[in-house]
Amino acid sequence: MYTVLIMNSIKNFIRTYKAELLLFTLSLTVHAIVFAIAVQVHGGSVIDAVRGADGYFELAQNVIAGNGFSMSATTPYAPNPLRTPGYVYVLSVLIATLGVTGASIIQLIVASAIPIFGMHIARIITESRGIGVLTGVILALDPTLALLSFEFFTDTLFLLLFLPWLLLTFRYLERRDLATLTMSAILLGLAILVRPVVQYIPFVVTLCILWSFGRDTWRRGLLHSALYLLVIGAILAPWIVRNIHEFGVPGLSAQTPYVLFTNLAPAVLSVAHTSDFQFERQNFMTEAESDGNVITLANGGGYTGRAIEVVRAHPLATTYIAVKSLFTFFTNDGFYTLITLTGRAPADFFLLLIMTRLVWIAITCAACIGAVIYLFAKRSPRTILVVFLVVYFALTSCIAAFGTNPRYRLPVDPIIIAFAALGVLYIRERVRARR
Repeated sequence: MYTVLIMNSIKNFIRTYKAELLLFTLSLTVHAIVFAIAVQVHGGSVIDAVRGADGYFELAQNVIAGNGFSMSATTPYAPNPLRTPGYVYVLSVLIATLGVTGASIIQLIVASAIPIFGMHIARIITESRGIGVLTGVILALDPTLALLSFEFFTDTLFLLLFLPWLLLTFRYLERRDLATLTMSAILLGLAILVRPVVQYIPFVVTLCILWSFGRDTWRRGLLHSALYLLVIGAILAPWIVRNIHEFGVPGLSAQTPYVLFTNLAPAVLSVAHTSDFQFERQNFMTEAESDGNVITLANGGGYTGRAIEVVRAHPLATTYIAVKSLFTFFTNDGFYTLITLTGRAPADFFLLLIMTRLVWIAITCAACIGAVIYLFAKRSPRTILVVFLVVYFALTSCIAAFGTNPRYRLPVDPIIIAFAALGVLYIRERVRARR
């Protein structure tokens, strides 16, 4: 009898979550294939295939060894001013317990859930299960997501926090209950500790909360907004206290002044002088300033000021960089990087690269139409929030200049694809109406 009940429960589960299970399986298969290729290309070395270039592995190694939150290879172990602790400590636990291979495999497996969250986000935005499933399939096949699923970058953990946060925020804006609000705040607070680029989003969310309550219940809206910020603040407080202790200044990270000074300013100079980016970078800064320990929260304002001076002195070059970054943000498909990883010449796949780029250009154009329609058709806090998120991630990617890549777009890919579907449906209806 119990066996029959268990079998029926399993059948009901599979029937209910068939789309989710198929997406997870597809995503896991793609991730595993890319992982196998990466390891083979690196001569069978898992660590070379997964360690990444942002220093998270080195930080985790020092944390495991008891050397503190430092990227230094030898003493003195200088405290790192750029990275936040969310991903580093999770990675440290995984490596310490499972080793490098085990940590990368666990990350690969859990990353396969990301398309499922993307599917539900797109379904809610479009109110179409079919579009939701299509979005999930696109994410499951995404080459950038496949590469990042096992590489030691923050993206997998960040997306596993950020996308559920967005779903919970959707639910809260419908129900306005404290339990959902609190869970949403916890997820966003943890996401900020993984990637501080989203540290300003809570303030926009509080405006959406106030709007959702309206004039008659604005006092309750203020209470919910205050609770939301309080929960997030409590999560961030220990790291801010650490930075006050180490650098004498409150804050989360010196990443913004670092990127402005080491990426944006040299890129602007290279365009203004029609010279090589690396040449301008070497002339603009010292080697110590580029290694990630010199620019801190304490002196970050000065470096930001120097970068802004360059931007103001070359407005046309800055505009060119911004436009190029935005174009890359919306249209880079990640296949070039994947082909390079395999050791093949990208020129051998020229037609494929052109086709995939054209597909994302078409998605971007359709998404612009869909976003406008969505704004006018459904004016609500949720509408404003999702459009804001796309604009927010697009604009913040601009400071990376030539370093902008599909990683920056991943958090809002489900939104962009959903908007593109709405745009295509609108265009199709208009074409039919004219016939």
